[in-house]
Amino acid sequence: MAIRDAFDAARRQLQDYARKQRNKVKRHEPPLHGRISKLVPLEDFGKIESSDGKEIYFHRNSVVDADFDSLAIGNDVRYVEEAGDEGPQASTVYIIGKHHIVD
Repeated sequence: MAIRDAFDAARRQLQDYARKQRNKVKRHEPPLHGRISKLVPLEDFGKIESSDGKEIYFHRNSVVDADFDSLAIGNDVRYVEEAGDEGPQASTVYIIGKHHIVD
């Protein structure tokens, strides 16, 4: 059993090495992040300033795991961006807590 496990481990290492050589390694993109720069509660939307300076629209219904009414300007957020009718918009917005690290 020990010999079989050793050969299985060696096979996995060789497969990993071969994938690296062929550039077939999966790369995970870090989530987009920014800060809330504008809130318009009466019209149920806000804006996010992305890390590269773009303004991203988001609707009240896009906020996940938080209440839109508890948001404040300056809150750090992660979001999923998509093309909207009038420019980029966030389809999903997550509030980043003070203990979360952003890559």
